Amino acid sequence: MSTGDGAQDENRPPLATLWGAYRKWTMALAGLAVVFVVLAGYDLISGGVLSGAPASPATSPKATPSSVRPTASASSSPTSSSPSSAMPTGPAVTLTVANATAFGPDGTSDGDNPGMASRVLHGSGAWDSSWYATAEFGHMQSGTGILLDMGHAVTVNSVGLVLGSVAGADVQVRVGDSAALGSMSTAASMPNAHGTVHLPLNSPASARYVLIWFTRLPAKSPGKYQVSLYKATVDGQA
Repeated sequence: MSTGDGAQDENRPPLATLWGAYRKWTMALAGLAVVFVVLAGYDLISGGVLSGAPASPATSPKATPSSVRPTASASSSPTSSSPSSAMPTGPAVTLTVANATAFGPDGTSDGDNPGMASRVLHGSGAWDSSWYATAEFGHMQSGTGILLDMGHAVTVNSVGLVLGSVAGADVQVRVGDSAALGSMSTAASMPNAHGTVHLPLNSPASARYVLIWFTRLPAKSPGKYQVSLYKATVDGQA
């Protein structure tokens, strides 16, 4: 029995040999751990601190509305305006009127007192309308007036009139390139006009014809309504 046990003890490695091997493996593993820690630290420093990149997503700042700059869009860019139509822009002057004609609802064919119409250009007397039984022309027609022919298209800024001293005339300034009541547009008006009046147009207008059109008459005497126009001038650019 003792011989068998002694043989088995001789085949086992000595305890000192086992302990030495264990120490070698432990030191090798510790060395590998140190190398791993050193390499990880170097990677962290070189990849994070030295390059300026954030260490982790948790430490990077979030964008806030105040830190985001708006980008330009098509709607924010200024749009170019289309050029306005050509119109003389010089100072307005009193223009020369080529001709003055009495004018009625049917044009120059039925104007009141046509022989007196040219007086309004020179201030040498008055053009008087026919007299009517009411201020509304006895309900026989829509109006009466004087047509000013400028000779060619001009820019009209305003019209000046010298009327009788009695109030009650309703007057319009109509402009156009055709001597027909329906083709001329109303550019200025004044109710209850009398004396010297100035009628600026709503906006400067290009026209050859300027119509002084009365739609209501002042009282001249009981039962008699009539308007008197002493002078008419046109201001604008030729």
